[in-house]
Amino acid sequence: MNITNKSNLPKVIERAVKNDPYDSSGSNISATRLIAPPRIRVLEMRNWDLIEDDVSNRIFSLLGQSVHHILERSKLKVDIAERRLFYKDDKITNGWTLSGQFDLLSRQGDLTDFKVTSAWAALDALTNGKEEWENQLNVLDFLCRKNQKTLTRYKKEVKVKSLSIMAILRDWSKLKVMQSDNYPRKQVVMIPIRRWSEEEQNNYVQARIKLHQDAEKTDDLPLCTAKERWRKEDSHALMLDNRKTAKRVLPTRQEMDQYMKDNKFVEGQGCKVVFRAGQDVRCQHYCSVNQFCSHFMNVSF
Repeated sequence: MNITNKSNLPKVIERAVKNDPYDSSGSNISATRLIAPPRIRVLEMRNWDLIEDDVSNRIFSLLGQSVHHILERSKLKVDIAERRLFYKDDKITNGWTLSGQFDLLSRQGDLTDFKVTSAWAALDALTNGKEEWENQLNVLDFLCRKNQKTLTRYKKEVKVKSLSIMAILRDWSKLKVMQSDNYPRKQVVMIPIRRWSEEEQNNYVQARIKLHQDAEKTDDLPLCTAKERWRKEDSHALMLDNRKTAKRVLPTRQEMDQYMKDNKFVEGQGCKVVFRAGQDVRCQHYCSVNQFCSHFMNVSF
């Protein structure tokens, strides 16, 4: 991958991005890659030397890495931090070596991952859960279980008992706390993560590895799911003349017509209906390999 600096940011930032210490060598796939779409991973592997990314796109990643440095500096001797684990067998991982690095495992068995994220993402995770975080923490839990004898403090095994995310909100605003009842009250939010059974974890790891192994063997790569593409379907928004945000957003024009009839809105008389075309948000704005992806190239956005 070629890291550019088109924004002409200071060289110290450019070097910090290029000297990323992340290293999953010794494994066929990491926990982060395991939960990612196989299509994206394989396209990255096949086009790595052609991919470009700018330093300016890596700033939030740098902020996240800084948290890990602070964690390493402040952990207690009874805690285990920044440990990369490996596991391989013939059944669950089908001969592949899986690796993953957790952030913090306390002596009490609390496995915590630290995320620098938005207030909206944290609020949504608290309300609706976040599948990506749940998958990641359970894969790390799986690795801890398979490496149990190596996770010791004072000759006593440290066993995982709970999973959680500590979300550090990069865009938190004290003003919004006063304006909203459900906005996060503090700049740091603890989010409990559902811990799966051992069978669920084994089945998930086994199924995901098979997906990635099968994808490597074909040119007809599996399409990312709608959820993985961050798909937003077509919608219709009712806009009032004196209001910037939509009064109501509904998926079909028929539903919107019925809503307007029930609430005595007449298009052209202080309001209008705006059609919002659906889009695959990740494909269009956040995928590093979209220029190599047949789905992206053949879809009109």
